[in-house]
Amino acid sequence: MRITGLLMGSVAACVFAMPACTSNRLRYADGESPFGDVVISGDQIDARHVRNAWEALQQLVPRYSYTEDRAGRPLAISGHRGRSSIVLANSEQPIVLVDGARLTSLDVLQQMPPDAIDRIELRRGARGTTVEGTDAGAGVIYIHTRSGSD
Repeated sequence: MRITGLLMGSVAACVFAMPACTSNRLRYADGESPFGDVVISGDQIDARHVRNAWEALQQLVPRYSYTEDRAGRPLAISGHRGRSSIVLANSEQPIVLVDGARLTSLDVLQQMPPDAIDRIELRRGARGTTVEGTDAGAGVIYIHTRSGSD
């Protein structure tokens, strides 16, 4: 009986700690994020005068290496790892999600204008695996668009 009371108290604390809902989507204060270690706002992206989301990531997220083909099309994003890092299967590339949908091709980022981005949230390796699984060993890049975030 006592364990049930403690469990119910924990559930109630989690429910009351949730942020306010707006238009069926959660909104958080500037700089706060349930997903990311780092939050890059749309204003920060606009200040860089980039042409697309791919360039925004290259300029604002130096923790990754960005590979392009000879024509300048995105091929891969890879994480920087030290010698003693443990590498899980398929974990050298971060997972990229746009409004919750996992990207299978990075070409989409080159077609996404910067004014369409509401914010970019970054979650580092081990923290990324807690939400997205072992494939997220190199981290997770959450891109929230303005139309998808409202």
